[in-house]
Amino acid sequence: MKIEYIPVDNCLAEWGNKQAILRRYEGLNIYTLNRWLSEMRGHRKWSKGVINPTHKLVFINFEIFQDFLRWKQHGYLKIRAN
Repeated sequence: MKIEYIPVDNCLAEWGNKQAILRRYEGLNIYTLNRWLSEMRGHRKWSKGVINPTHKLVFINFEIFQDFLRWKQHGYLKIRAN
């Protein structure tokens, strides 16, 4: 099954697939993205940002993914304390 995102006028996408994330974050490779998605799925705070309706299909929330990156940037322990 192939799902294609079709933009709606005056609408910003909230969710995308791995390719959408790779387009947004130039320089990010698929191997790193897969590791980070696995990390997100395993963490209570970030797991709601990744949906896997099937083993091949994944949807990632853009806002939650960006928050996850900021969490990684500032260090796990400093953010966890808040």
